[in-house]
Amino acid sequence: MNNSADSSTAATGTMIALESVTMRYPLPMRYRQLLLAPLRRRYVTALRGVNLEVRAGECVGILGPNGAGKTTLLKVIGGLLYPSEGSVAVGGYDTCRDNPAVRRQVGFVLNEERSFYWRMTGMQNLEFFGALDNLANPYLRRRATELLELVGLNYAAGSRVSDYSCGMRQRLAIARGLLAEPAVLILDEPTKSLDPLGAASLRSLISRELHAGFGKTLVIATHHIAEAMELCEKIVILSGGRIVDCVYTRDIPGGANGLAGHYRQAMEQTEETRC
Repeated sequence: MNNSADSSTAATGTMIALESVTMRYPLPMRYRQLLLAPLRRRYVTALRGVNLEVRAGECVGILGPNGAGKTTLLKVIGGLLYPSEGSVAVGGYDTCRDNPAVRRQVGFVLNEERSFYWRMTGMQNLEFFGALDNLANPYLRRRATELLELVGLNYAAGSRVSDYSCGMRQRLAIARGLLAEPAVLILDEPTKSLDPLGAASLRSLISRELHAGFGKTLVIATHHIAEAMELCEKIVILSGGRIVDCVYTRDIPGGANGLAGHYRQAMEQTEETRC
């Protein structure tokens, strides 16, 4: 099974494929609603008929306003959520039928402040999460050491995460996402809360090491136009749970200013359609 999925990916060059993906969440019900109509559920639709293809080794940026469905899209791609409708495949594996295989291929860098154990050191955190991924010593210790050096945290390996700055925690999150050597790395607003120098340093790490160096397939959700233009080959614009545009950065004249205008136009057309 592994060989057939891998050969299929190699033959098509497609690493991620979404077909007509819709994602609905049940809305929480109040006590009175539960008593009067326990079977009448209300839903919010986070994704609506999303079709997307990401080729192996591509770096794709997801742009969109708050509530557009960016984080939901990332979690659906990584197999953390099953779509209500449609299908998602990563590396030739269906995220519903072959979820364990998909999870082994995807590393997450989610922007969640309390995603580490703050009383443990950076090395201890990596060893803990590596053990959850069934990585055994001495490989795990060697791998964690290599990754701490890669992200520039080898000097802080023995320091508690509570003493880390925001930028250091983001770098540690990247190291954790790479522990199991995934083919795909998903980053949700990787430079959020970082100062300009810290953000520039992290973007350099993503571009130079993860993309150019290791050839990882990257999916990056961001609110920063310049960041998307700097890091990504393809831009997906999401609004109201729908993909309203998908364009290669090489086709956008004017750099970040051109992308800003392109994004603004896509949003205006979306608003006109709704009206």
